[in-house]
Amino acid sequence: MTTRLLYIILASLLWISCKEATRVDFIDESMPAPGPVTNVTVENRPGGAVIRYTLPEDRNMLYVRAEYEIQPGIVRETKSSYYKDSLVLEGFGTTDTYDVRLFSVGRNEKESEPQVVQINPTTAPVLLASKSFRGTFGGVAIDFENPEEANLAIVLMADTGNFGYMSELITFYTSMPKGTFNYRGVDGLDPEEHEFAMYIRDRWGNLSDTVVGSVTPWFEEFIPKSTWNAYTLPGDIEPVNSGYPTTRIWDENYDQDGFHGIETAMLPHNITWDLGKTVKLSRLKYWPRKHADDRWNRGHAKVFEIWGSTSPNPTGELDDSWIPLGRFESLKPSGTGPQITQEDIAFADEGIEFEFAVSDFAPDPFVPIRYIRFRTVNTYANASFSTVHILELSFWGELID
Repeated sequence: MTTRLLYIILASLLWISCKEATRVDFIDESMPAPGPVTNVTVENRPGGAVIRYTLPEDRNMLYVRAEYEIQPGIVRETKSSYYKDSLVLEGFGTTDTYDVRLFSVGRNEKESEPQVVQINPTTAPVLLASKSFRGTFGGVAIDFENPEEANLAIVLMADTGNFGYMSELITFYTSMPKGTFNYRGVDGLDPEEHEFAMYIRDRWGNLSDTVVGSVTPWFEEFIPKSTWNAYTLPGDIEPVNSGYPTTRIWDENYDQDGFHGIETAMLPHNITWDLGKTVKLSRLKYWPRKHADDRWNRGHAKVFEIWGSTSPNPTGELDDSWIPLGRFESLKPSGTGPQITQEDIAFADEGIEFEFAVSDFAPDPFVPIRYIRFRTVNTYANASFSTVHILELSFWGELID
């Protein structure tokens, strides 16, 4: 290093050090509190409101604070910096009139006198959401609509011990606009009448009304995997290597990586296998790969189809020898955004359930079949080509022979 270069570096460091040493964040404790905000307007929203205002012209101004009760004795506060001209209030469970106290706060934390503003929230998202349950294969199905796409908890209850009161069975968390959750206990519920209750809760503790009713689950049985065999047809997606064969789809090993197809396969692509017995199918459960961040990414099947056959064409063509049984979409509970929450991960690790039902795609899904074709339409890679990951796949229905 030359002497001149060393001198320049040392001089630069000295200049930076001196500059930082002379920086002072001065707070004048003698400054009075800022004046109140003016021109206040209120936009009432479901379960809350937006308050807009004009800030005082005061160089000591730091932020605006709103203080309010969402329930008797439960006080919340919301802050907004001097860079903004509004506050968003949330958490109200009724359409009553609420007092909101607004404070202008200075850099020395001195507050103005409170300015009281009244808001009248419209119906809260937890009350706008609809819910109902019905019998389904081996359990109860909960259908819901959540028009505000709020973060909600759907609580299912039953008197499981004949104690004379309902206790929580399971809580489903979602922000999806609509959907269905299923509860089947550990091994499925017997096809006899069961009484359930259900309510919805938001993150502030506001509750919907409670729905009570009786449901009779439909009969189904687990389709054993001991008779399943590989039955690869021409055109089926190949495994990425010999360590990830089709047979890993049904090996009941949930701690490994399952089936992993080649990365460059053009969509849609197929996987075919033989169940070894003739069955009618009622539902399936799909476990995506747990490895690293592959849940809701890469080869996690986003839209897929299940086709069935009793005698498939050996050429591999998707012709009349195949019957469409269902087209399914795997959706994150947290919604369509890029975020992946712990609830999303837990939901995937439990296995994602889908029911076979009559639809335009599958007008006759409950026919006897023996051979399965898993057809990946697209994945969370969101590309025209992709691998597909299937850690495990299970079916329920009825054994014919």
